[in-house]
Amino acid sequence: MILACLFPLCLVLMAEVNQSGDWGIIGKLFLETPGILLFDVLVVVFLYGILSLLFRRFAPAAAVTSLFWYTVSCIEFYRYQSSGSHFTLYDLSVVTNLGDVMEFAEIHLYAFQFITLLVLALYCAGLFLLNPKIPVTKRHIIPGCSSCLMIAVLFVLFPGFSSTVYDVFGIEHGGINNNFVQEEKFEQNSMIAFLVENLSDVIQTTNIQAPDNYSEESIETLSVNPVDTKPQTSVKPNVITIMSESYADFRVFEDLQIEDSYYKNFDQFRKEGFSGNAIVPTFGGYTVRTEFELQFGLPIKSLNGTVSPQKLMTEEEQTTVASYYRSEGYSTTYIHPYTSKLYRRAELYPYFGYDRLYFEDSFIDPGRFHGYIDDQSAYEKAVEQILIDEKPSYIHLTTMQNHMPYHTGSKSEFDYYMDGVAQTDEALGKLMEELKQIDEPTIVLYVGDHYPSFTENYSIYDRLSIDASNCRTMYQQHYFVWSNYDFQFDTNGEEYISSFYLPWLLIDKIGLSKNEIIDIMLEQFQKDPVYTMEFQSEYSNEVLDTLTYDLIVGDKFSNYYLR
Repeated sequence: MILACLFPLCLVLMAEVNQSGDWGIIGKLFLETPGILLFDVLVVVFLYGILSLLFRRFAPAAAVTSLFWYTVSCIEFYRYQSSGSHFTLYDLSVVTNLGDVMEFAEIHLYAFQFITLLVLALYCAGLFLLNPKIPVTKRHIIPGCSSCLMIAVLFVLFPGFSSTVYDVFGIEHGGINNNFVQEEKFEQNSMIAFLVENLSDVIQTTNIQAPDNYSEESIETLSVNPVDTKPQTSVKPNVITIMSESYADFRVFEDLQIEDSYYKNFDQFRKEGFSGNAIVPTFGGYTVRTEFELQFGLPIKSLNGTVSPQKLMTEEEQTTVASYYRSEGYSTTYIHPYTSKLYRRAELYPYFGYDRLYFEDSFIDPGRFHGYIDDQSAYEKAVEQILIDEKPSYIHLTTMQNHMPYHTGSKSEFDYYMDGVAQTDEALGKLMEELKQIDEPTIVLYVGDHYPSFTENYSIYDRLSIDASNCRTMYQQHYFVWSNYDFQFDTNGEEYISSFYLPWLLIDKIGLSKNEIIDIMLEQFQKDPVYTMEFQSEYSNEVLDTLTYDLIVGDKFSNYYLR
């Protein structure tokens, strides 16, 4: 019985060693964070206890619990080694299966993994050999399990209760969801407490509450001014929105002394067109957050800063930027030179207003760089579509070339990444040449989705002393709007704007016909040009929140009253 009672402590220690690869974490847990160690043990006791009641034996309960936490610890280890970011439950919300979380990881086996597995295997074998049984009768099983589940429900659904528990055990909690905050939480909490606290965050951010007084009437009143729906131009240019994977202008950090040659053609586009600073809603990953803002023209902040807005949607026609262009007589195309299975793209994007979707299987013998279809092939696909379309083209292109991991034997991760930036710049130069030769008015909106994430072995951000307290720069992306004809774009003097405004500003400057939704967004731009969680975590814009709720998770009254 003593062996059975000590199992949770053994499992906690082995799991934490396995996720960190550091035996010294045992001393840290006992000497520096004993409260968190006790909390971790209680978490394991919870699962172990329920399984023991169900099996009425400790040994199989220990085996199942060991398998679960050992697997989670391996996922965390490889996730952090490959990307520099920790495994969170948010990751499960953006993939179709657990294996997708490990898709970009490089798997190498280490001695500590065998040792921790051996310790747990021998412990479970000992329990099977001794076969201690739990001293309860069958009639106690259901009440016991029900009590445990009630405690779990109370813990995860009532933030006040869970916050009090976290404070008692010294667990860092709360704050906005970004990689820098998560890193500080993990450093304090270690894996098990971190994941439990993360579960609370996931539940709160995915539980989108309807705004006060949400109704058909409240949607009608969002637009109070009559809208002139007449177009202000007879020219309907092709529009290409390029969201460049992990593309960032590192020259903003003067200490790095990055040469301008890496951004030669990028700078030429900015010089010939308009350049500004877009505030994007993510860093180091979760591409879909920026993609959502560019495709829907709505703020992630209004959805509690959710990591995966797609999880909130149903398979029905959506009001998007692409659906607007299609209503204006455009041919609409989505291009992403990678798999369609991530972020539910294959399921949902047919409802986003696109006439066609191109993924990696739509490319014939494409060029590749660092293992991914390169940007030049992606740009050529967009130009090819313009030439095919008989109507004006609207194309959203999400590239893939510069996605992590940035592992190489001969170069640092940062140099490996900058090689990709140089390759992208070369492709941009060829894109400009091709578009200038096309006898069709064409506009390009270009912005990076987020700064890249590097592993703990080489983090340029540590060198720059960037942490949760000063990370706003990591959400600022240089963008440009360029055209091959006489077109003027501006942001009414605003240097920084949230990325979700860009599609509406572009439509306005082109002079296409407006509707009430566009008018509302342009009005809110004048009021709050930046509305992003990392910049305004406490402030709320009622109009933006109400409109976003209605279009994404509400009853979509806007489709009837504001179009």
